[in-house]
Amino acid sequence: MKFSTNLTLITSLAALVMSCETSQKKYKDPRDHDSAMKVAYEMQSKIPHSIKADAETVPVNSPVDADAADDPAIWYNAVSPEQSIIIGTDKKQGLYTYNLKGEQLDFIAVGKVNNVDVRQQSVVSGDTLTIIAASNRTHHNVSIFTMDSLGKLEAIKLPQEILLDDSYGFCMYQDTASAPYFIMNSKDGTIKQFELTLKEDKSGELSLVRDFKVPSQPEGMVADDVTGILYVGEEAKGIWKVDLTDASSQMQFIAATSVENNEALVADIEGIAIYKTGEKTGYLVASSQGNFTYALFSLETEEYLKSFKIVDGVVDGVEETDGLEVCNMPMGDQYKKGILVVQDGFNYDGDSLKAQNFKIISWEKVQNIIDQAI
Repeated sequence: MKFSTNLTLITSLAALVMSCETSQKKYKDPRDHDSAMKVAYEMQSKIPHSIKADAETVPVNSPVDADAADDPAIWYNAVSPEQSIIIGTDKKQGLYTYNLKGEQLDFIAVGKVNNVDVRQQSVVSGDTLTIIAASNRTHHNVSIFTMDSLGKLEAIKLPQEILLDDSYGFCMYQDTASAPYFIMNSKDGTIKQFELTLKEDKSGELSLVRDFKVPSQPEGMVADDVTGILYVGEEAKGIWKVDLTDASSQMQFIAATSVENNEALVADIEGIAIYKTGEKTGYLVASSQGNFTYALFSLETEEYLKSFKIVDGVVDGVEETDGLEVCNMPMGDQYKKGILVVQDGFNYDGDSLKAQNFKIISWEKVQNIIDQAI
């Protein structure tokens, strides 16, 4: 890839990136500025740890220059783990499903779905279901599906009501009774939690449980079903948490995730996910979009551990990740400790730019970085 060599512009932009004009590190979108791409790579080069992706999905069927692919989710096939399925959003048009080789299995045109999540063995109005759901910016609500043992999706019909103006980020939470909840956010920082019930005709209905607020635009969210903690990424600042099991719980900021104070983090903070090593132990993984890297935090102590980048290998490296997801279950010999799936903002085949896609990485590679002394 070739970049502008206008040193004056690059220097000025670098100064802007590192400035504290708004007490936050900022960068211009590399999709619109070649010089910003160069600056992001320069910041990425300061992160010493790197890994290579094992596979990639076929590109989404959107224009090469479109910011389209956004967020992945993972359905784990307990009977045949190698047949597990990746679900990915194309925020211009719908949902894709892929196998672990990255081959497309299906596509459902449901509109501008942004973030997607999965819960298995959910109990809804007495029925035990696998639920796939995504925030839908076409209808400003949620698209909800059930998935059968073969990976086929069937929509749950919902009233066409606006749940949240300018719906954006989304995740699911499943409580100790296996009831699924749907959590949406909007660009103004509003976050709402809904509960799903099914009517006799199997259509669905969502009822508001509670709402929250963060100071500025959020997107990435993930809920820990064991502890009941919801983690919310405020793009320009860092990650917040709130206890979903306590109605009086208030948002608390996790200091180690601050883009102002942690030099390894550069806004936007985008996708976040949880990799469990025990019931209450593991890692919080976050996309640091401004320097094309990924940050790891301890679930127990909330301390920052390490960052890493995904570089060229059998497939190209990864830049400007939006959403990501992890699964800690074994998926065959290649993925003995599960996988990390990340959206790739700049998908290249050699020197040729392609439409965006998702990269698949063995978690063993991430764990090796965590286990290194330095």
